[in-house]
Amino acid sequence: MGETVVSTLSVSEMLVENARQLIPKLREATLEIDRNSQIPNEIIQEMREKGLLKVLRPKIFGGHETSMQNYFDVVTEISRGNPSAGWFTALSNIRDYMISYVYGEKALAEIFGPNRDNDVILAGNFKPIRIDIEKVDGGYFIKDAQWPFVSGAPYADWFYCGTPVDDGNGGIEMAILIVPREDVTVLDDWDVVGLKGSGSNSIVIKEVFVPDHRISLDRLAQQRHYMIDELKDNPLYRTPFVPSLTLSIAAPVLGTALGGFDVHMERVNKAGIGNTFYNKMSDAPLTHLQIAEIDLKLECARSLFENAIKILDDYSTSGKEFTQKVSIRIKAQYGYANQLCKEAYDLMLAGSGSVFAYNNNVFQAFYRDFITMHLHAFITPSSLLETHGRLMVDLEPNTYFA
Repeated sequence: MGETVVSTLSVSEMLVENARQLIPKLREATLEIDRNSQIPNEIIQEMREKGLLKVLRPKIFGGHETSMQNYFDVVTEISRGNPSAGWFTALSNIRDYMISYVYGEKALAEIFGPNRDNDVILAGNFKPIRIDIEKVDGGYFIKDAQWPFVSGAPYADWFYCGTPVDDGNGGIEMAILIVPREDVTVLDDWDVVGLKGSGSNSIVIKEVFVPDHRISLDRLAQQRHYMIDELKDNPLYRTPFVPSLTLSIAAPVLGTALGGFDVHMERVNKAGIGNTFYNKMSDAPLTHLQIAEIDLKLECARSLFENAIKILDDYSTSGKEFTQKVSIRIKAQYGYANQLCKEAYDLMLAGSGSVFAYNNNVFQAFYRDFITMHLHAFITPSSLLETHGRLMVDLEPNTYFA
């Protein structure tokens, strides 16, 4: 097991270096993760020990409480080692930030208090496939419900779930509830082409009571109604919610592309080009053009991410009013960065050769993982760019998640 870095590095620098140290082990485990649809327990444990699953957790609950930029940097390094591990790291960390918005002191103490030394892992999804829930004295009773795409489900200690509830005026509003693992059944239904180790299984909850303190109404959470006093003036927990949640889906994209490029460059420097006289790809002018363009596309993607995150961090520290227009432009930057990474992968694929077809090809595994995350609705380039363009001509956004 690798040693945790101990030096004069800042906490943020230490976390990035700890993530970087894991890249060789994660890369080596890629085919095992792809084959078994699971991140090995020893890697999960090492991530815990290196503090990589509590980057955004409040210090009062044993976390590092750093910044969105540090979070992005950590996720990029882990994703460069293995995309499923990067996805898991991105989603598990963002949930610490989310529940700091969504729940009060009693719930947070229940979630983190007894388990803070074990680096509690949270998983969840907002939109259920089905749900039968009713209001009862002291909380809500879930008769039967199912949520899909609950990334990290096999590894989680607590689950947060979105649910429609009666708003008391004859209508429906959204709420978020949180339940412990013992109240949840994780289905073995994550049979997919990519991100196999992300553990994005469905979950089922039946015949479970959820007390009021573990339920929050979405409209009140957005107004910071539940936030405890210790966090209200902390810049990290003032970071705008919608683009931060979108970042959690986009964050693994760059690292996954960089990791694929690492693997591709290993082949460039030793393999030839079929049906030509080039015994090494690195001798061919076409290869020179391809890898140069890949390198610059990925650098542009990084710049777009970092510019967007700087805007988020600036708003969180300045306390300026965050507008819908800014939020949608940030999301468009994520989308375009995603598109640039896809274009970089297309160039890599053009030079990958017929060995790409083999299922023991690490580059193929990275490519499938990338395509799976690239197509996520939160970061689909065409949708995010269209919404940005709509606002540029003074039309309303065509998404509820604005």
